[in-house]
Amino acid sequence: MRDHPTRSTWRFAALPALLTALGLSACGGGDTDVAVTAPDATPVAVTAVTRLSVGEAMFNDKSLSASGQQACASCHATPAAHADPAGTLLPLGGAAMDRQGTRSSPSLLYLAANAAFRFTADGTPRGGFTWDGRADTRQHQASGPLLDASEMANASTAEVAAKVRSTALYTDFARLYGLPAAATDQQVFDALTLALATYQAEDPDYLLFNSKFDQVLDGKATLSAQEARGLQIFNAPERGNCASCHTSQVGADGSRPLFTNFRYAALGVPRNTAITANADAAFFDMGLCGPKRTDLASRLDLCGQFKVPTLRNVAVTAPYFHNAKVATLDEAVRFYATRDIDPGRWYPVVDGRPDLFDDLPVALRGNVVQTAPFGLAPGAAPRLSAQDVADLSAFLRTLTDDFTAPAGSATVAR
Repeated sequence: MRDHPTRSTWRFAALPALLTALGLSACGGGDTDVAVTAPDATPVAVTAVTRLSVGEAMFNDKSLSASGQQACASCHATPAAHADPAGTLLPLGGAAMDRQGTRSSPSLLYLAANAAFRFTADGTPRGGFTWDGRADTRQHQASGPLLDASEMANASTAEVAAKVRSTALYTDFARLYGLPAAATDQQVFDALTLALATYQAEDPDYLLFNSKFDQVLDGKATLSAQEARGLQIFNAPERGNCASCHTSQVGADGSRPLFTNFRYAALGVPRNTAITANADAAFFDMGLCGPKRTDLASRLDLCGQFKVPTLRNVAVTAPYFHNAKVATLDEAVRFYATRDIDPGRWYPVVDGRPDLFDDLPVALRGNVVQTAPFGLAPGAAPRLSAQDVADLSAFLRTLTDDFTAPAGSATVAR
């Protein structure tokens, strides 16, 4: 937990007591416990337990998993902008903590403006939570890991409810979330997922808007020459073309850019052979058309498309892409710059030729996006030089929030 002496002090004073009552400490990710401290040395009166503080305690509570070793925070670590903890490929889960999933854990930040999955008027998929948008709300999304065999691995909602009832906070939890005296297992489960969603919706950390880029928008800082070049490349349709998916302009109402349009794209990311499931040559994770999502299985035109994530805090959310294939930010930017002009760098060579887009069945590889910076022939002059890649990476690092500072405004002063 971080120190925030200038905001939400009451919550950070109360949380250590809550976690102590639960017999746990705030989890920073993986299996490492991080001691919780008060925001400063001055004694602060512990205020009443709130819906937000209970939700945060539940988010950090490992006892809610079948193994007793995994919390929501284990895969959504604070220092990594609530994405996978640094130094992990795909965190192990399951009842024995020996099950590997197939997808990285995306950041949970900057999702307040996200909405339920839908098709826009022109048929473009948009919205939804998780990499394939199958959850319509934060509450719906929160239910998935609790029951997923590769994550918290509870066998049923009844098993989850029993764990919640056994926590020291249950009385306060039940009161704050309106549970009746004889609450059913489903009511307890639903209240838990609501508490987890409430924490994410109300904690200022999830919408900090205090990065260097935000300070530049506010006239309080200036981009370096390299960062300014990177922003120019980011916005240029014929070069980086990044802003076509990762919106970078201030809204007409002054709203700050979220660096995502909440849509989907098939990038043709190489197959990650470190994922256990990929040892089966017949297995393909195809995003919108399955296998985790099932209602769009017949929409073969959507196969390979995954949610466009926010680029806010991207510098601290490695590894990159839905399958955690790329380890560093610089290398992720190089993928965009060289995927098509130097495919041998990214894909296995089969019979003397790179096996392009090898994480999709051959018949579906035509779904992969070819707009700039992609769409060039092997050996063609690059749209982005090595210097351009470095400049883009420098700009992207200006999007990192300061997790020790107060939250900024969601709008830019006019």
